[in-house]
Amino acid sequence: AAAAASAAVAAAAAMCGPMTVSPEAEAAAAAEAESIPGLPPGLTKPPWLRQRAPGGERYNFLNDSLAGLKLNTVCEEAMCPNVGECWNGDTGTATIMILGDTCTRGCRFCAVNTASTPAPPDEDEPENTAKAIAAWGVGYIVITSVDRDDIPDGGAEHFARTVRTLKQIRPDILAECLTPDFQGDMEAVAHLARSGLDVFAHNIETVERLQKRVRDPRAGYQQSLDVLREAKAAKEGLTTKTSIMLGLGETDEEIEQAMRDCKDAGVDIFTLGQYLRPTPTHLSVKAYVTPEKFDHWKKYGEEVVGFRYVASGPLVRSSYKAGEFFIETMLRGDEEKSKSKSAPKSESTTSEFVTYNF
Repeated sequence: AAAAASAAVAAAAAMCGPMTVSPEAEAAAAAEAESIPGLPPGLTKPPWLRQRAPGGERYNFLNDSLAGLKLNTVCEEAMCPNVGECWNGDTGTATIMILGDTCTRGCRFCAVNTASTPAPPDEDEPENTAKAIAAWGVGYIVITSVDRDDIPDGGAEHFARTVRTLKQIRPDILAECLTPDFQGDMEAVAHLARSGLDVFAHNIETVERLQKRVRDPRAGYQQSLDVLREAKAAKEGLTTKTSIMLGLGETDEEIEQAMRDCKDAGVDIFTLGQYLRPTPTHLSVKAYVTPEKFDHWKKYGEEVVGFRYVASGPLVRSSYKAGEFFIETMLRGDEEKSKSKSAPKSESTTSEFVTYNF
């Protein structure tokens, strides 16, 4: 059981970035502390990376209602520091992992178990997962997975079945899929994009120059951009999203270029968070980015690049408060559209949102 729990934590961290840091990694960080920009003297971690324990009425309700549902939430398995914020939000956002806990790739920023031939997926998982999510009580769900290069379509139909079943049971729930790159199989990408999901997310992870050092050789900057571009083209009106980690040695100019490249690929929502080293054998942290600098990237991404929404902060992860961000993005976009349309159409657009039952 302990081994299974450890594997789940590692797999969850692979999707969202490391949430917790091992004692060994803390010791390694202490030894390197003097050379890491942004780290206050005498500390192994900046104070802005510390969070209070989760709590609150809605958090307690969702936590209690998990019992018996057999849902593998990234939020809890990875001990995410943002779980209190996400679960206490007006919408309630949670992340579920499917397709097992073993990845066919070995990126240098995550501690997930790897194997060339992981155990076969549970064929009943899409239906069972959808039923459990529907019974839970969240308004926005993120469905994610490890890379499964051993499956012909990379798991695209497994994702799609989960979304289709969920939407049949609870049409009101908003569903985001945080996906692998499906080895660049654009048919698989388009298939999932047309499954009924609301947000297609795929992370470029880092700037172009650092791709080979950070990610598995089978992943790639252009391939990830092509995946995002294909998803956008496959389904009219589909929202697309991507994320990068900071603190890996990237420059400001490279971050700006990555933002522009993603905008050119049709990305609507862009998120940025601090990279944390999960163990001493993984990539070291090159810099701790300050909250003020993250605020700069939010402003730059929205006002200069033109993303519909940017979530940027040291503890921001791919799925951080995804429901609130998605809904705010939609509302903001509709407000802009309403300025160029007649009042009756503006009122009609607004009414679409009050039909959601969160």
